[in-house]
Amino acid sequence: MSRFIVGLGAGLVLAAGGGLAGPAAAQSAETFPSRPIKMVVPFAAGGGTDIQARIVAQEVGKVLGQSIIVENRPGAGGNIGAAYVAGAQPDGYTLLVGSTGTHSANQFLYSKLPYDPVKDFTPISVLATFDNVLVVPESSSIRTLKELVDAARKNPGKLNYGVTTIGSSSHLAVEKFKRDAGIEAGAVPYNGAGQATTDLLAGRLDFMLDLVGTQLGNIKAGKVRPIATTASRRNAVLPDVPTIAESGYPGFSAVGWIGLFGPAGMPQQAVDAIYGAIEKVYASPEFQETMRARSFDVAHMPPKEYARFLQNEREKWGAVVRESHIKLD
Repeated sequence: MSRFIVGLGAGLVLAAGGGLAGPAAAQSAETFPSRPIKMVVPFAAGGGTDIQARIVAQEVGKVLGQSIIVENRPGAGGNIGAAYVAGAQPDGYTLLVGSTGTHSANQFLYSKLPYDPVKDFTPISVLATFDNVLVVPESSSIRTLKELVDAARKNPGKLNYGVTTIGSSSHLAVEKFKRDAGIEAGAVPYNGAGQATTDLLAGRLDFMLDLVGTQLGNIKAGKVRPIATTASRRNAVLPDVPTIAESGYPGFSAVGWIGLFGPAGMPQQAVDAIYGAIEKVYASPEFQETMRARSFDVAHMPPKEYARFLQNEREKWGAVVRESHIKLD
């Protein structure tokens, strides 16, 4: 995987060098990076986004000869970390790994955001898409989605589920499913997947919807039982697990994504350089297989297309939030 991550690292170098402006202009592309690069993950350590960011940081850092520091700034559904990057200098030394929550849903979940998801960022490219898996503790008697729905209907509001990050794709997918199935269940919010998984394994949660990659180890170890996945087609690493659409809810699809952003004001030269590197890396079949092994579907798109994608995502998840009457403040 290292040599493929190297390609992404090279793109970051070119982008940062091309995007220097103002006081930073004295630093040429040849001298970048002259100090550590910060990659902000606006979620807690241990989750799928964090794991992916750390792999990138380690491999790119080796090539650049500089540390790439992954800095977790969790809280408020990703708002804290996103706001931090929104206010950073667009010099290539601060980047954001954004998500469905930070750039699609949070503007509808919160009355006021500390950043503008459109005006305060430069969209570069989506990096990956992914679906989630609904899991129950291995000790649970529930084995199918129908059994889960039946249990929820027999005990209205009694079942509870873990929310790893408020406003995340997994959280909104549960809300969409609850509405489609006509059931009630209590949400238990966490600041990341780690503690939520601990409580699930201990039986303190009835079910949980989480990234396939995050729960894959527990599934293989027999600690949790997968019930259904959220994409329109079955997940490649869980081919025997039906989708929610297959399990009685035709047309159901709830797919999350992560993407790369810089602060607003990055020069077009920097954006083009980064996207060019991503495009080259993602064309490799071996890299694609590496991503899929971690339950991420390879996805990239030119910046202008990415901007249109983001607009469509805001419209889709905004409708889910409004129909579910979710407000976080």
